[in-house]
Amino acid sequence: MRGVDVVKTLYDAYAKRDIVGALAHCSDDVVFRWVAEPQAPYIGTGNGKQEFLARLMALDSDFEYRNFVPVDIIDGGDKVAAQVEIHLTRKTTGKEFVMRAANFWTLRDGKVIEMVEYYDTALAASVT
Repeated sequence: MRGVDVVKTLYDAYAKRDIVGALAHCSDDVVFRWVAEPQAPYIGTGNGKQEFLARLMALDSDFEYRNFVPVDIIDGGDKVAAQVEIHLTRKTTGKEFVMRAANFWTLRDGKVIEMVEYYDTALAASVT
């Protein structure tokens, strides 16, 4: 499967909130980086599928995912870039918002080995 197809399949599973199914497309030692300002929630680097799962589940405990939309996906072989739109509700406040993020994926042998995400830190801070 081409890298872009792996990412699309992963996004399809994630949009259905099948997080375990989405992570099935990642290597066991996947590295993920959420790049943002130091005070932003959920920033930092994680290593391994279990840590990635734990971070995603923490997000699910704080936010209701109303919709997840890949807006644009760029096929670069084993490098894939995507702009996504995430429609969220903060569970503690009921505040709804739409977050745009840029995702950069690196694949090897049909599995994601790295994901880097950049997101709007000011927006994230405004809904806490």
